[in-house]
Amino acid sequence: MTECVPEQAHRQYRNPRVRGNEREDGVPGEQELKTHHSRFRYVLEWVVTLDTAVPDAVNYRSMPRVSNYVFFLGGRLRTVSNTSAHSVLVLTLLVVPAVLFSIFEAQMLWKFGSGHGTLVVLFYYSWAVCLASFIRSATSDPGVLPRNLHVPTVCNDFELPREYYNMITLPSAHPEGRTVNLKYCTTCRIWRPPRASHCPSCDACVMTHDHHCIWINNCVGQRNYRYFLTFLTSSVVSAILCIIGCAIHVSKVSHLRSTVVAILLIVYCVLIMCYPLILLLFHIFATSSQQTTHEFLRNLTSKKAILHSFSSSRTNPFDRGSRARNMLSLACQPRGVSVMSAREKHPTGDWRFLNLPQQHSFEKI
Repeated sequence: MTECVPEQAHRQYRNPRVRGNEREDGVPGEQELKTHHSRFRYVLEWVVTLDTAVPDAVNYRSMPRVSNYVFFLGGRLRTVSNTSAHSVLVLTLLVVPAVLFSIFEAQMLWKFGSGHGTLVVLFYYSWAVCLASFIRSATSDPGVLPRNLHVPTVCNDFELPREYYNMITLPSAHPEGRTVNLKYCTTCRIWRPPRASHCPSCDACVMTHDHHCIWINNCVGQRNYRYFLTFLTSSVVSAILCIIGCAIHVSKVSHLRSTVVAILLIVYCVLIMCYPLILLLFHIFATSSQQTTHEFLRNLTSKKAILHSFSSSRTNPFDRGSRARNMLSLACQPRGVSVMSAREKHPTGDWRFLNLPQQHSFEKI
C-alpha cells in the first residue's frame, strides 16, 4: 500500500527554490554539481587520463603502429619501448645524491651560517632545473615528422622511381648562395627537410636531428635540444655545488667520522660529473661551428682531424658568420609547432599511420 503525499510536497521536492548555486535545504544545486563534476573529470583526464570521451583515431594511439614510441598519460609523455632501462638509471643517479645531501649535509650547512644557506638554496634550484629538463627532454616530442606524405605513383611492381634515390640540391637563404641537400626517406616515404634524419631507434624522421640519446631514451632534435642542453648544464652545476657544500662541511668539522657521507658525495659527484661535462663541452664546440652531432659524425673521416671538424666550414649553408651567433641559433632556435602532436585527432584510415610495403605504389596497395 503506497503512502499518499500531498501535491504541494511533490512540488517542493521536485522544484526546490534555489539561491545562487545552493538550494534552501543546503544541498548543492545542479549547476554547482556540474561544475564540480567537470573539474573532477578535467583533473582525471590530465593526471589519470580517462580518455573515455576520446575516439580511437588519436595520434598517440596510432603512432605506436608506425614507430617505436609508447605513450603515457594520454599522449602527454612518451618514450621508446626498447631501451627504457638507461633513463631509469639516470633518474636514479640524479635522485640518490639529492636525498643524501638533504639528509646529511643541507641542515649542517644551514647551521654554519655566513652565506652557506645560499649555497643550499642554489643547489636545490639547480637540481630542480636538472630534474625538470631531464624529464622534459626525455618525454617530449623531439620533432617527429609524419609518414607517407610523398608516396609516388609508379606503374612498376612496388618500385620507387630512380630519382627518389638521388639527393636534391636546392639554394639556401645564405648570402653567399650556399646550397642545401634534400633526401628521400624510403622508410617514412617523405622528402626530409634540411637537417632532418631518420632515427632507427625511434623508427621516425626527426627535424634538425642531433642524435639519439640512450640516457634519456629519446631523440634529441629541434623541439627538445634546448632542454637537453639545460639538462647537461644544470647537472654539472648541481654536482659542483654539491662538491663545494660537502667540502665546506669537511673543512669545518674536525672529526672525520661525521663527514663520511660528505666525502662519499664528493667522490660520487666528481665521477658522475665527468660524462655530462665532456658531452656539454662537445656540444659547445659543435654548435659554435653550426653542426649537429649527426652532421659532425658524418663529416668526420679518417683524413680529417677532430679539431678540423670543429672548425667552421665554408660550405656550411647554416653558418651565421661567428661562433657566438652559431651557438645561439642552434641552442636557442625556435621549437616550432609539433607536426605530429600526440593529442590531435585524425580521420580513420589516415595514411600517416599505415605500414606500407617496402616498395609500393598507389596502384598496388
